[in-house]
Amino acid sequence: MSPALNLTWSAKPLSAEEAATVAIRDAILSGRLVPGQRLAQAELAAQLGISRIPLRDALRRLDGDLVTIDGRRGCWVTSLEVDEIEELYEIRIVLESRCVSLAVAGLSDQEALHLFGLSEQMDLMQSDAHSGYSTRRAFYAELYSHANRPRMRGLILQLRDNVGRYHVLKDVRHSVDAHEQLRRHIMDRNPDGAAEVVVAHLEETRDDLLATMAQDEHVPTLATEGS
Repeated sequence: MSPALNLTWSAKPLSAEEAATVAIRDAILSGRLVPGQRLAQAELAAQLGISRIPLRDALRRLDGDLVTIDGRRGCWVTSLEVDEIEELYEIRIVLESRCVSLAVAGLSDQEALHLFGLSEQMDLMQSDAHSGYSTRRAFYAELYSHANRPRMRGLILQLRDNVGRYHVLKDVRHSVDAHEQLRRHIMDRNPDGAAEVVVAHLEETRDDLLATMAQDEHVPTLATEGS
């Protein structure tokens, strides 16, 4: 049986499809729904208090990213192989180093101070894997918004979500030292320094995650994908 899902409502009213999308995405990113786990649509619809139609549309929104849908075999949480995780990090390194460089170069004093505060709050939440991931995502989403590259930012956040859920599952912590260095480059408006820190930080977190995964026989799942 799938774990109960709690809807997270935004300031504006959400449609049933939008609310279901938010709830399922949050359950996957928090580790309550794990890679390979089958998604029983009737059960999920009952938990969310909606009909099958908006649930189906919500799952389609996530298809190809966090969810895999197969017309014959059903629907499950997408799982990633080690080589896929490595590739995601390769893409992130290219995109995020460019995005952070653009963002830091154009920051105002007020924007830099705001980001400094968000980064400090992020570090305070490191002891909890899920809260730590949520605050890190919020910080980088805000930071990258200053690059004025909305498509690049959107793709980065999608990639972060896809691999970040494994950090939550494996409880892989992030370097506070790297965050301190990034704060300094933000305050100094040093785009090259910020890019260097982001690249080194991504390489370190990638290596830590892969080393943790290598200690297991396989990436933890509740079900074999497609079985």
